[in-house]
Amino acid sequence: MERKACIRGGALSCSLGTEMDAVIGAVRDGCTPFEMVPLDLAGLPYGRPYYRLPFRDGRRDADVERFFYDVLFDTVARAVAGAGWTGRELEGAAFLFGSTSIDIPIYEAAYARSEENGIHFFVHASLGYGSIAHAAADRFGIGGPCTTFTTACTSSANAILYGAGLIETGVVNRVVAVGYDLYNATGFYGFESLRLMAPERYRPFDVDRDGIIMGEGCGVVLLERGDPANGGFIFRGGANRCDPFNVTTHEENGVIIAATMRQALADAGVPADEIDAVKAHATGSDLNDRTECAGMRTVFGDRLPPVTAVKPYVGHTVGASGAIELLLITESLRRGFLPATPGFEKEDPDLGVSPLKEPLPMKKATVMLNYFGFGGNCTSLIVSGGG
Repeated sequence: MERKACIRGGALSCSLGTEMDAVIGAVRDGCTPFEMVPLDLAGLPYGRPYYRLPFRDGRRDADVERFFYDVLFDTVARAVAGAGWTGRELEGAAFLFGSTSIDIPIYEAAYARSEENGIHFFVHASLGYGSIAHAAADRFGIGGPCTTFTTACTSSANAILYGAGLIETGVVNRVVAVGYDLYNATGFYGFESLRLMAPERYRPFDVDRDGIIMGEGCGVVLLERGDPANGGFIFRGGANRCDPFNVTTHEENGVIIAATMRQALADAGVPADEIDAVKAHATGSDLNDRTECAGMRTVFGDRLPPVTAVKPYVGHTVGASGAIELLLITESLRRGFLPATPGFEKEDPDLGVSPLKEPLPMKKATVMLNYFGFGGNCTSLIVSGGG
């Protein structure tokens, strides 16, 4: 069956800003605006780099819950306004929310103010996960299916994949797919406890890579039944599988990763040699990069298309990365280039994959976008368009 979901528009709030032309200009210029965040809550005498949202007006510290919803509502509003969707068109749309941390930033702040004991607090907090998606749907008068996806780093990629399926099967004509993760101590300190955080630079796939740099952000992708506008993108297909090898890693030979890519290609009806570029997940951690590159070599062999990784621009935004990284790629291609991978300098011979060091002129393209998360979750998406 021919896919009928196209990407009608989108909006971003990330470390590079909120205005799309400025964000993509910063990507073209190779900006990597992270800052050092101390680990003083754990009594550690050092910090780790982090990509913060560029808002300096004090709202975050004064009221985390209000700041959380301000960012979410503002990003959705800009996406909807850009697409020109009316209130009536939104009534039947689906709202799909992907996040790793969901409301953890809110209840961490509430916990810091609370005099309740920890058990009482966490029982109360656990009741709120679905409330974010419903609050946003109510805010914008969205009356269709409302679902929260929390599958680690694949969360919003799975929201997009599911949304395209809703359109393809005729359940809805429009989908608002959101990826959103805000800074929280649970995630930041948790990744440090696993010794996965890079101390200074983000260098995915480089022989000297030494870990992840996390970030926060919100990405909104609008899907609609029909053909894309001039220069827009159509959703060709995708796949999701689970690798049960380990909670935090995948099987080193990338067997399930390769199977996910192949299933996505089959779903899209696109042979591997018609893929013009690959957006890698590329966390920068040793084993994750190793497994992902093994999977790509299995699928593409000696005909690996240009590969890029965009986390060095905005950080690893975990559950938000599906929506944010899709928009960074498609909006860059709409402006005539495939982004480079800042920080990559020297190929690791064990990986056999060298991402772009400079932006590559490219317009119309069929792109594979890969996402691989904790819990073994693997998602690949295929989109075509641009120029």
